[in-house]
This record gives sequence, structure tokens and C-alpha cells, in this order.
Amino acid sequence: MYQGKHGLQVFDEMGGPLLEVGPHVVSDSPEFAQKIGVIAASWSQAEVNLNCLFAVLLDTTPEEAAKELKKHGTAAKATSGARKIAAETLKGAELDSLNEVLDQLDSARQQRNRVQHDVWARKAGDSRRVFAIHSNEYLALATKLMTVGESKDGKDASLAIEVAMAFASKVSNGYTIEGLEEIATVIDSVSKSLLHTMFHRIRLRLAEE
Repeated sequence: MYQGKHGLQVFDEMGGPLLEVGPHVVSDSPEFAQKIGVIAASWSQAEVNLNCLFAVLLDTTPEEAAKELKKHGTAAKATSGARKIAAETLKGAELDSLNEVLDQLDSARQQRNRVQHDVWARKAGDSRRVFAIHSNEYLALATKLMTVGESKDGKDASLAIEVAMAFASKVSNGYTIEGLEEIATVIDSVSKSLLHTMFHRIRLRLAEE
């Protein structure tokens, strides 16, 4: 095992490749890179649509809406805020519909976070998938290898290989092209629902004036 291309490469006892980690895994696979990029772009739009809906639900001045949104620094917090405001201002089918959209947004966020924040890897013998490794798992491997490297019993190399191979065998969160497309489709659908709900509230408000 050695560090290369901004990530780790893991080999078995015979020197055969098992796992390669790093951003080059994505850049070397344009089709995967394109799908991951679409997920990032779709999520950015969904967040903006959520913020716009949040502001409309507040029914206040743009300045006050901006101040309130600033208190909700993440999409997760903005979603919770939107739920609270909706519970106070909406009722019946409209409230149920919005909560369903926000539930979908919460689910999509979890999937997006893994795609956006995990590190990427490829496994030998699996060309259909790229694998996402949580940063905490990667950190745990790195610190464990440092501990092995401090060993004074002369078994550093074999222990490091054993630790790395065990880590590689547990990497299983793989994404196919179709799987990434599905995540992007869900995010896009939720984003459109947020936009639709926002304009629906605006139309209702104008009708009341």
C-alpha cells in the first residue's frame, strides 16, 4: 500500500491491486463524473428553491426573510424551519402535501451528502461501480496505519497490509451509473415540487389581496 494520486492504493500480499482511492477515480471516469456533477447542480437548485419557499412561508419583507434564513445555515435547518412555519400557517391537504415534499427532501439530502462529501474509490474487478467511503472511515484507516507504523516489533509491513486489506474488503457502498441517475432524478423532482409549492402560495396570497 502506498499513497498516490491524492489517495491511497491498497494491494494484497502478492502485490495485486484491491482498492484505489482519490478524486482521480472520478476524473478517470467521465460518465460517472457527469452524473455526480448533475447531482451537485440539482441539489444547489433544490436548496435555492427551499430558501425561496421558506421566505414565502414567512410572509414578511425580503430583508427580514434574509435575516431569518441566515439563522438557518444549512438546508437541514431550513427544512426544519419550513416545517415549523408551515405547521403554524397551513392546514389540511396543503400542509400534508408540503410535509411530504420536505420528507422527500430529507431523504434526498442523505443520499446527496454521501455523493458530495464521501471520498471516491474503485475496486479491482468491478468496472460497473464507483465506491464512496465516508471521511470518518478513511480517517480511521489512516490513523490506524500510523499506529501500525509506530510498531517496533519488525512486523510493520505485514500488519499494514493486513489492516489495509481488511479495510478494502469492507468497502461496499457502490454506485452504478443508473443509481446516480436515480438520485439526480429524485432531487430534481423534489426541487420542482418546492418551486411549485412556492408559486402556489404566491398565487393564493395574491388572490387574497
